[in-house]
Amino acid sequence: MGWVVDRRTGPDDEYVVLGQLIGQFHRRTQRMYQRMSFDPPLERAAYTLLARLVGAGPARLTALAEDLALDLSTVSRQAGALQTAGLASRSPDPADRRAWVIAATETGREAFARHRRSWVGALRELLADWTPEERREFVRLFTRLNDSIAVPYGGSDPAGVRPRAREEETQ
Repeated sequence: MGWVVDRRTGPDDEYVVLGQLIGQFHRRTQRMYQRMSFDPPLERAAYTLLARLVGAGPARLTALAEDLALDLSTVSRQAGALQTAGLASRSPDPADRRAWVIAATETGREAFARHRRSWVGALRELLADWTPEERREFVRLFTRLNDSIAVPYGGSDPAGVRPRAREEETQ
């Protein structure tokens, strides 16, 4: 049974409900992700890292950790998993030969494309009864919420989502 969303009325209640809904969304998408089959099977953090590498190109581990708001040890471990699976490669940083740069391999880009198709298919199924206008409005508002969070708290857009969403807003 899911958590109960409190729908009382009061001056801060819409924010309380929003916080609860965001928590529910996070838990439910985590569960959704865990139940989906991906090839190769990797932790969600590894696919997040792969999305960043595919979307924005090679980077040092420290830059990846900062971009993704993850601990450096997590990024290092997931980069190792990607390398072991042949989805990423490591090479010396041309700007500083003492440092290393991680990049997606062609196999990694193909795996990410398969992963994205699976995820988009699942979302398409979930939102099948939404009108195109409802989906566009949700994307617009969800983008606005993400942008509002990014301003004071920072963060990156690993899969290059925001530029496309912004283009759609202007159309």
